[in-house]
Amino acid sequence: MSTLNDHEIIQIFRNHAHPLSNKLTEMLNEHYTHQTERRGCGYTQATRVLAEYINIPRDVQELNDLKLFDQFDTKSLKQLLEQQSIHPIHVTDWHNLDQNPEIITYLAKHCHETFAEQLEQAVYFQKKLRRIAQHAQLEESQVLSQLIADVILPHTCHDTSLTQLHTLQEKPKVGSCPMAENFFLKIAHGKILRQGRINIFVDDNSKPILLEKINMGDDHSCISLQPLLMNGVRLPAGALFSVDYDAEMPEQYPSCSDFKGHIIPYRAARGFWFLRLTTLAISPENRARAFSTHYAQQVENGLYSPGTTQLQQLVDLAQRQVRA
Repeated sequence: MSTLNDHEIIQIFRNHAHPLSNKLTEMLNEHYTHQTERRGCGYTQATRVLAEYINIPRDVQELNDLKLFDQFDTKSLKQLLEQQSIHPIHVTDWHNLDQNPEIITYLAKHCHETFAEQLEQAVYFQKKLRRIAQHAQLEESQVLSQLIADVILPHTCHDTSLTQLHTLQEKPKVGSCPMAENFFLKIAHGKILRQGRINIFVDDNSKPILLEKINMGDDHSCISLQPLLMNGVRLPAGALFSVDYDAEMPEQYPSCSDFKGHIIPYRAARGFWFLRLTTLAISPENRARAFSTHYAQQVENGLYSPGTTQLQQLVDLAQRQVRA
């Protein structure tokens, strides 16, 4: 049932692409069951749901990615994958069909055939999905709608120029509770526990892309400092990750300039796991609205300046650690 009180993301997908799944709809409408101490808020929880898709490589044959939507009709896509011997078309991946030259040519030549008409609907959906973020007015809606679109319309490091992270085979035991921002907020202001360390992961050009904290809450918890690519999905700066590597590995690399820790090439890690978006992924002026009870919980628990701290402070701090 549609209401005027639906979250903007729900409205734009319903009006401009296809309704989102019941699970995402319930979360984004901030049902009280998602506003618990452990979950934070529905928006946060929705990014955890998306993590279940983002951490898995896009499957060119399975249609599981479409479970993000409510009762999406996959008939034409199944036919495309299963009956290519019948049709004069050879497609190895159902993602990004709207930009597939062979599909476009086939539809132009067979526009009045039943299969082509069904396929055209799938292509039309992807065309609309590619523009979905343009319909969003709210910052948090733009961010999340783009994540959803990228699952269906995956990108490459070549078309985005983004660093592509290797995904771990399974989720590490690193938490993503609403208080996970606690130490990152302190680090942004240069406040690091005496026993604490930070590691800066850099790209191939020695540019900081992730900051990891050690001996401050869960170890091997990272926050992204730049937009990154994972399994075709563009993840914004301010995303929470976990990282895995050999315990002795950091010692091989240069030390940070101001703090305990090391400057590590991201390729030296075994891999990363996307957990959720942090509140720092949204600008301070929109943070309370976007993260509702999650943000309120941070304020109530006395976290360090959750409403004014900017991600750029972490970026600047990380850049100071990388010696010229």
